[in-house]
Amino acid sequence: MDTINILFELFPYALLGSIAAGIICSFLGVFVVSQRVVFLGAALTQAAIAGVAFSFLHLLNLEQLLASLLNIKVIDESFLHHFEHTFFSLLFAVIAVIIFSQSSRQKFLTQDSLLGIIFVAAIASRIIFIQKSPIAEVAEIESILKGDILFIGSQEFYTLLIILIIIFFIFTLFSKQLKFVTFDADTAAAHGINDRLWLLIFYLIVGIGISLTTRFVGDVFTFAFLILPASTALLLAKRITSVFIYSVIIGSTIPPIAIYVAFLYDISSGPTAVVAALLVFLIVFSIKKLKK
Repeated sequence: MDTINILFELFPYALLGSIAAGIICSFLGVFVVSQRVVFLGAALTQAAIAGVAFSFLHLLNLEQLLASLLNIKVIDESFLHHFEHTFFSLLFAVIAVIIFSQSSRQKFLTQDSLLGIIFVAAIASRIIFIQKSPIAEVAEIESILKGDILFIGSQEFYTLLIILIIIFFIFTLFSKQLKFVTFDADTAAAHGINDRLWLLIFYLIVGIGISLTTRFVGDVFTFAFLILPASTALLLAKRITSVFIYSVIIGSTIPPIAIYVAFLYDISSGPTAVVAALLVFLIVFSIKKLKK
């Protein structure tokens, strides 16, 4: 109990932020896994961190530009601090989504092929960007790319919360269209729903959610929680609504528990959360196998 109190005193936003990040990833993950575009998560996380690495080349000083336009001063705790990293992370992810969305418009490349191209191109670009960045900033770049749940502060938490609210709002407002195009394309066509347009909107939402979450908690956590909670939920539930509920419950409860375990044993919280989510999946999978 004392350890829990200490965690709430020292890392309140880390605990809350990990829950928000887990919900975002696990919710979007249901659509990603159901669409059978699991590799999309890996490609987008790599594109997002390539954007972060690109921002350290300082080819455009967006923070100072916006500060001058808004007539404000950029300080460590201001909204504009690290704005450039977040902007390019988001930009690279959106570009990757637009490229991927073209897979349905041509017959020469499959979705997997395009995702593979995006994946390797993003990794190669990230390496080059890091190599060309000032040596003094390489350690900071690596820290940002890896991410750490414990470093989630008030700004990161409120940003994740805003992302979560926007995603839920969009999916609530357009639930019919998005569910049809992701779970039942034939019904979508029968209802006259433009599946290409709504799939693009869906992928853009996923891209934005992944890029911003990756920016704060790292690529390993983001990709793992896109896949594992949703995959576990699909084993447990029979209805689509239940899949979402189970996935969100798993995605939101494991991260704070992982932080507690990591704090007790002095290990990294992000990888601990990933291992915990994997264990839950393996347990559920084993139980399902034994019942058969």
